[in-house]
Amino acid sequence: MNTEDDTKKLGFLGCGNMGGAILEGILEHGALSPKDILVVEKSSERRDFWKQNGLSVSDSVEALTGLPNIVLGVKPQSFDQAASDLGILESPAMVMSIMAGIDSMRISGSLGPKARVVRVMPNTPCAIGMGISAIAKGAHATDSDMKTASMIMSTVGRVVEVDETSMHAVTATSGSGPAYLFLLAESWIDASMKAGLSRDVAEMLVIETIRGSAELLHRERDAVSLRSTVTSKGGTTAAGIEQLERNGIRESLVQALDAAHRRGIELDSEITP
Repeated sequence: MNTEDDTKKLGFLGCGNMGGAILEGILEHGALSPKDILVVEKSSERRDFWKQNGLSVSDSVEALTGLPNIVLGVKPQSFDQAASDLGILESPAMVMSIMAGIDSMRISGSLGPKARVVRVMPNTPCAIGMGISAIAKGAHATDSDMKTASMIMSTVGRVVEVDETSMHAVTATSGSGPAYLFLLAESWIDASMKAGLSRDVAEMLVIETIRGSAELLHRERDAVSLRSTVTSKGGTTAAGIEQLERNGIRESLVQALDAAHRRGIELDSEITP
């Protein structure tokens, strides 16, 4: 049993960048209070940070024993050691995994049948409360577990439920997606500078254009119509779009997602013993 405080409702096994973003979201939204949460983290710096914020901390995985809800926030490569330290769960627990590449049956096989596994794929905008997270019902998970996971992840953005078989596709789409957009912005800024703008002006124009356009798309939910509205026949936008199409922008995106999807499957097989 968790001898430190039997009233703890949630434990984090590993609390790095993404785990920390989720924890901050929980606290900011008042979903749980600091006294309800235990952080198990190897990093003394991170333990000190959360301790200063009123949370209980430990460097021992065994401290999570008996908690009803556990977030697995360790790196996939560290899971086997963490699972070995935690051992077979003696009491039922919702285990929410934010690890990529490890399926729920593998987690259940390591932690035992009392581990009710929900898999989650968040993305980096969760750090500012504007993420999108896909959640999937895994081994032994209940509808109640899904509601709990959804409540947790809704503190850092939107939530969509998918089948676990779709998780590699989710990773390629929204998990890797921010990097695609950042690469576009990087290239767009460079191109604007080549056209004669200073870096400061180019960054301002590109970033604010992306920001406003994303909000407009969020409201309208119709990328095709919005693109058509901006693209007057024979105009400057049409000339630019035609060049992008000639250079295969659509096929490049298809190939990018396909490559990310295939790499996710490869990583899964590399991690799984």
